[in-house]
Amino acid sequence: MTDAVRFPLVLGLISVCSAGALAVSYVVTRDEIRRQERLQKDRGLAEVFGVELKEDDPKRPWSEVPPSSGQASNNAYAVYAATEPKSSRALYSAEGSARGYSSRISVVVAVDQAIRDKPDAARIRGVKVVSQAETPGLGDKCQAPDFQRQFADLLVGRLDLKKGAPYRQPGSSGGDDQPVAAITGATITSNAVLNAVRQALDRIRQRTAQPPQPGGAAATP
Repeated sequence: MTDAVRFPLVLGLISVCSAGALAVSYVVTRDEIRRQERLQKDRGLAEVFGVELKEDDPKRPWSEVPPSSGQASNNAYAVYAATEPKSSRALYSAEGSARGYSSRISVVVAVDQAIRDKPDAARIRGVKVVSQAETPGLGDKCQAPDFQRQFADLLVGRLDLKKGAPYRQPGSSGGDDQPVAAITGATITSNAVLNAVRQALDRIRQRTAQPPQPGGAAATP
């Protein structure tokens, strides 16, 4: 066999073997990757709901809000409900995502039950960034507790971003008038987080909106 035949044949065999190995690796790790992604989301839901998560227990302390007639059921846009431990009031949560500076950013958001009929008066209970691959030392600060904490107890109708401002302090005097402060040097990432939060809130609003009552009667909470 001449070199002109042997070398391409050897390279071809190596390529086939490499492709096969990659395919096997993907099949072996695919389920584990999905399991870890689901676990990350569940940890985020537990944090924003303020409930304990027992990872080895398949039963979660929240339930999925079923779509009404005419709404498509899609796990990617699932909306969840849980009971707030302190007040026993309903909380709702969903996942949202938006394109950041160098990656797609995914968040889970929890909001109180006012979202059903008075969306702008509803308060966000928590926001958790569950997936991102932003610039280390800049955009990845979107996962820092101080940045995420700004969303706690924020009125949905006051969800806004401001550059060059100190981080919002929930519960402080004038907290309702404070916007979310952008991460220094990472405005694109900060805007992406807000857009992801808005998407999650829209999904919750659409799924939980109170239907019109006969005769114009007000909906009961």
